[in-house]
Amino acid sequence: MKVYTLPTNPHDTQICFRSVNESLRKKREGDCNKGTFGTLACVCGSYGMAGAAMLCASAAYNVGAGIVKLILPDIIYPIAAPQLWECVFEPVRTSSSGTFHGECTDRIITALEKTNAAVLGCGLRVNEDTKRLTDEIIEKYDRPLVIDADALNCIADHTDILRKRKAPTIITPHPGEMARLVSRPTEDVQNSRRETAEDFAREHGCIVVLKGVGTLVTDGKETFVNTSGNGCLAKGGSGDVLAGITGSLLCQGTDPIRAAAAAAYMHGRAADECVEYAEPYSVSARDIIRELGSLI
Repeated sequence: MKVYTLPTNPHDTQICFRSVNESLRKKREGDCNKGTFGTLACVCGSYGMAGAAMLCASAAYNVGAGIVKLILPDIIYPIAAPQLWECVFEPVRTSSSGTFHGECTDRIITALEKTNAAVLGCGLRVNEDTKRLTDEIIEKYDRPLVIDADALNCIADHTDILRKRKAPTIITPHPGEMARLVSRPTEDVQNSRRETAEDFAREHGCIVVLKGVGTLVTDGKETFVNTSGNGCLAKGGSGDVLAGITGSLLCQGTDPIRAAAAAAYMHGRAADECVEYAEPYSVSARDIIRELGSLI
């Protein structure tokens, strides 16, 4: 499989993945325990979006996180708990609109204290409660954070909040979400993907994973481009899986930009493995998760 690199600051995502993979394998040798591989918090889900939270957490476990703490609205806890036996759950009060209740923000911040990294946003939905929660986590959580999906939409009109982060931040927008973050048409973003991602990363002090064909991973100084993957990823749930992979690598201590680049490659590589035995239109996000174990 050929992996293309950008003309400046070239870094091969396949080589990056191999390096991360080797590091993770070495950590499994000898004296280790679940604490060796970190605790990842996933602040995800809402009524009607239980699957997003479950895909994120499941992907994180399949890539080796020691503990996954799934923080979710209690209305979807009965759906998630029977499916995710390994997770530690933190069900919190649900608002009348089916999302995290604003009054639970302090409890969620407290639940994040004993974690090594977090994913925020999968299936979150956007309203005043989730906007408040997103802002509070961004400002107060002092460990690596992956911001995905609706958490990005929650800050689209005040992206300067990212500069307040005290720890590494990875954002994972698709082109439409990126367009909202920079207040430009999606077509403009697609016509200047690299420039848009690098500029945003530099201006906001974060790592940008701009999804799509040739997913870009950049901190404004180093830039990776990924070409693993295929059309089977063009389905709901794929982004939740990528967020879970990225968070899992972070909580295990992987350098943030290499975690993001390796996650993009692994995500696409799992999709490539799927189409070896199935047509792209029949592959689901759960199929991608099942293939992840064979890549580590």
